[in-house]
Amino acid sequence: MQTEMTQREGAFSQIAAVIDRDIEQHITNIQEVIRQPSMSTTADGAEGIQTTARLLRDKFAALGCKDAQIFETPGNPIVFGHLDAGAARTLIIYFMYDTEAVLPGEDWIAPPLDAQIVDMPPYGRCMVGRGVINTKGPMQAFLNTVEAFQQAGIALPVNLKFVAEGEEELGSGSLGAFIRDNVELLAADDLYFPMPRQQPNGRTAINLGSKRGVIFELECSGALWGRGPGRYEIHSGYGALVDNPTWRLIEALNCLTTDNGNTVLVEGFYDDVLPPNEEQATQLDRLAHQWDEQEYKQLIGVDEFINGLTGRAALERLMFAPTLGIRGMYAGDARPGDVSVSKAIVPHRAVCKLNVSLVPDQNKEDLAQKIRAHLDKHGYSDIEMRLRPGTTSEPGSWGHVSEEDAIVKALIAGYRQFGVEPQIWPRSSGGWPGHLFQKYLGASFVSGGIGHGGRAHSPNEYIVIDGYTHSEGVRVGGLADLEKFYANLLFTYADL
Repeated sequence: MQTEMTQREGAFSQIAAVIDRDIEQHITNIQEVIRQPSMSTTADGAEGIQTTARLLRDKFAALGCKDAQIFETPGNPIVFGHLDAGAARTLIIYFMYDTEAVLPGEDWIAPPLDAQIVDMPPYGRCMVGRGVINTKGPMQAFLNTVEAFQQAGIALPVNLKFVAEGEEELGSGSLGAFIRDNVELLAADDLYFPMPRQQPNGRTAINLGSKRGVIFELECSGALWGRGPGRYEIHSGYGALVDNPTWRLIEALNCLTTDNGNTVLVEGFYDDVLPPNEEQATQLDRLAHQWDEQEYKQLIGVDEFINGLTGRAALERLMFAPTLGIRGMYAGDARPGDVSVSKAIVPHRAVCKLNVSLVPDQNKEDLAQKIRAHLDKHGYSDIEMRLRPGTTSEPGSWGHVSEEDAIVKALIAGYRQFGVEPQIWPRSSGGWPGHLFQKYLGASFVSGGIGHGGRAHSPNEYIVIDGYTHSEGVRVGGLADLEKFYANLLFTYADL
């Protein structure tokens, strides 16, 4: 056993040396994928998607994947590749290659598709661009790590199956059917989603489950309402005689919630919500003593939580309570600018983009129907409701993993080997589709890694390049550290 451990350590040292040697090329590799747009949330939903899928297929093939191929779906393609190392265990590596769109008027410190290296105090050198943290940067970093194994002449300790989807930002609408229809091809023990998860202070968390969402729009139009401008905007001078659809939409939104949106009034909205079980309650108790609430507020840029919540109560609401939120609204003159940038009109339509953040055991279709019924009951049957494609339910697809699962134990051990003690969170506040792999393949799923990045979905999305030491003495990893973490995780997982 000691000889085997020594061999593992020697192999890891060789791979780490290759990563250090080739880190500038690895940076260039990441810049290549960032400079290739893959925005699934643009108006046509397809900017660069097909080209990026082909790029990934070629990358998988170049690494020696057999069956490197593109699977067409009703939505965006899914790219697959299999690296068979003849190992005892097989790990699915989940990637998402689509990103959010870059919107007009966003204030970027560097062009979002240039992938420039800029200084961002207090983090030092960072790469800035759309997708550098969410999640094309971490994706390419993992591929860099696989290449480092090959450059060092070291065999992978586990078999890898790459699954890269192009619809995560749209709700992963095609992924469930793809997994269901390819169970034999995808058969694996567990799933890992490569991602640097350190906070600016170096702390990190492992989430054992996730929320899910329903994304939809509500629209009030003069044409459907039968009041207000019917086909086009009219001069605001007619506002004394003509109803404004924007005000009606606001009234409809007000009937859905109270307390500034913090309590949902839709009948039956909370009926299927499950409270924390015994294991989750224990995890919440432990986490409440570990959680730095003030730092968390600073991280997300707020001064207070809703309803004055603190401590365990705040954590429980964050992970176990469903929410109904407004993402944005537009009507009439929605141009950016000060009050002088204003068009004298009465709008003929008003639209609000909303999301429901669901928790077990809520059902997406059921919740959508309840919202529709609530609007109708309160006199808003003319308000049009449109669900984003991919929001159909997957019965029984709520997933949850245990601290005792092999991939979770490997991730915990991996963090500790890099000097970080991870917090265990029963569930993340956001969502990703790991639960679909558990439903159809029985694979436990987890995400994590050394390193830091931020501002996903926002201007100036970044990932830290060199790393730094926080004032508390904890090392926050850079890109080379992340790639070494990936390599070490594969060894650790193989040894469990």
